Amino acid sequence: MVEKLQRRFALSRKGAVDTIKGSLLCALQNISFMLPVYMLYCLVSDMLGGALTASRIPFYAVGTVICAAVILVCTYLQYNSTFLATYIETGVRRISLAEKLRRIPLSFFGKKDLADLTSAIMNDCAVLETSQSHHICPLIGAIISTTLIAFSLFIFNWRMALASVWVLPLAFCIVGLAAGVQKKLSAKSMAARLSCEDGIQECMESMPDLRANNAEKRYLAGLNKKLRAFESRLTKSELGTAVFVVTASLVLRLGIATTALVGSYLLVAGELDIITFFMFLLVVSRLYDPLEGSLQNLAAIISTSTNIKRMNEILDHPVQEGEDKLTNDGCDIVFDHVGFAYDGGETVLRDVSFTAKQGEV
Repeated sequence: MVEKLQRRFALSRKGAVDTIKGSLLCALQNISFMLPVYMLYCLVSDMLGGALTASRIPFYAVGTVICAAVILVCTYLQYNSTFLATYIETGVRRISLAEKLRRIPLSFFGKKDLADLTSAIMNDCAVLETSQSHHICPLIGAIISTTLIAFSLFIFNWRMALASVWVLPLAFCIVGLAAGVQKKLSAKSMAARLSCEDGIQECMESMPDLRANNAEKRYLAGLNKKLRAFESRLTKSELGTAVFVVTASLVLRLGIATTALVGSYLLVAGELDIITFFMFLLVVSRLYDPLEGSLQNLAAIISTSTNIKRMNEILDHPVQEGEDKLTNDGCDIVFDHVGFAYDGGETVLRDVSFTAKQGEV
């Protein structure tokens, strides 16, 4: 599993292990958010049963403090395991990427331009950093916590649980099936970005020549066209992703409606008590909140496939082979009556003779 995470998200081994820890703690944090739901369930149960007396005040006071403490501890651990670990991993990633670029053959650089390499080092690293801290761990954690909570609901009442969770696989399938479209949009956006960055770099390097030939306006007009094309491509990419994410979120919200309908039917039929119905409505309303963020996280992870592919292309490239020790022998430089002059006739060297031995200045 660690190796798969390393390959899928261009992580180091420690980064993959930290991702697993962060995902588990994100799941624990989501489960801790269910504790206040349990306290509210107990309160409503006591109110309906007529058991809400002064003797229950210590229970709710202590329970509230415990809930707050558990949530605080889980959030603290989750923050350290995701954000702080991510910043350590991004430092390792940038150093390993620079070290890899130092050791790969020069033929690799002949196939890449400066904008491409700069984007790989700066932009791709930043995108993967955000993905690891904000998208990957919360997504995996939400899937784990939702699975555990859904399993508990099925044990409690399978019909109400089925009415609550049937939308979950459907919502994820909508976003997952759109992966091909998102990858194409992301690739086109990356191509437009590289074209724009290449144009800006070329403009900075060629500005003296452009001014000398009075070609500034014409070149800047073409550069502005590239900028507008990049902005248009980003807009299309965001809209293309939002269509599927919003649709999946709307489908997800249907679960609340079906839970209410099925619960009402079972309540009228006498097969469900009011407190259980209320409990399911509470759990479902809280269950869908992390999943809505997970749908956005899934779309964001799919969009980073182009950045990960570019990063793996560098990391997987074979290094330069050969010896790392210099064993030259007999490489003395000998000047034997050397003369040199410029075309104008100015003499620089006249009848110079010396021997520069290897290893000496």
